[in-house]
Amino acid sequence: MESALEPRLKESTHLGLTFGMMQALSRRLDYPRVWQHQMLARGLVPKRLKQALGEADIVLSDLPYCPPIPGPWREKPWYLISHNLEHKLLEQGSARQRRFANWMRGVEGAAPQTYTDILACAEDDQTFFRAHDVRSQLRLPIVRCGVDPRLYCFSPGLRPHMRAELGLRDEDWVLVFSGSGFAPNVEAFQEIKEFCRAEAEFLAQSRVYILVVGSVSSDAYHRGALIVTGPVPEVLPYFAASDAGINLVTRGSGSNVKLFEYLAARLPVISTVFGVRGTELSTDADYLPCSRNDLREVIQRFIGNDRVFWRTKAESVWNRHKRSCDIQDLVNDAISVLPAFGS
Repeated sequence: MESALEPRLKESTHLGLTFGMMQALSRRLDYPRVWQHQMLARGLVPKRLKQALGEADIVLSDLPYCPPIPGPWREKPWYLISHNLEHKLLEQGSARQRRFANWMRGVEGAAPQTYTDILACAEDDQTFFRAHDVRSQLRLPIVRCGVDPRLYCFSPGLRPHMRAELGLRDEDWVLVFSGSGFAPNVEAFQEIKEFCRAEAEFLAQSRVYILVVGSVSSDAYHRGALIVTGPVPEVLPYFAASDAGINLVTRGSGSNVKLFEYLAARLPVISTVFGVRGTELSTDADYLPCSRNDLREVIQRFIGNDRVFWRTKAESVWNRHKRSCDIQDLVNDAISVLPAFGS
């Protein structure tokens, strides 16, 4: 299957029966994509991929599960895009996934000798790869999990429209949590549900709602202060309806894209300290730190100021950090130090 993504950019997907069945089976059995790594490392790939490799000037491997493929194209500049440290995610996963954590640590530890260079997503993975760069030749530029800010601008009329659709009034405060079904998001969602149950009276009296958006929940429902949308085609309308972005994630690797989305949508950020890893945000100056234990007090602090105050502050935070959130700027800065992209 081939589709156009942008001008001069197209995506070609070709799993084939074997790859498709193995991927479906491994997901069902909760196995990491070790099989994919083994097949690609042996050159067992579709002919169309080999053709594309032959035509390419530069090759990017998305995640260490996609190692360089043997063949004449191996001498081309070959870069790894590190979304996070996969071995850390496996260490935090199910018992079945934890069995492969040491294997993945070995794969990632060998990556500095395997690839021309590595694009890290945060300081943690950059530090890991640098410690394993025995040649000390890699530049290891960071490409944070930025966003396209143009996608997070909305018309003034979208906010009242969405709030009316959600059954909210002008005086209601809305904190949005967006996320996929990724395990750390699911755990944070569970914390949100427990908080809404335990603090139902406080939230009702304060007219505070927590809006959970995305496939972190397969179901949509509204129970007291908790509004859950389930999977949605886009998050922007729900950001427009909200007064702040909240992130209760306490484990994982890399950084949380939701933080960059909140900033680009000009939402004040309420987050665990762990949740802002991989960003340049500073406590209090740029976001309100919270934990499950003090979330009520932090919410009280937040609603103690009016919306004009928080909108002004969010705009100021965005202006300070927009260059570290704009994916175009981040990519341009990263590839500017990689010789192959300048030739």
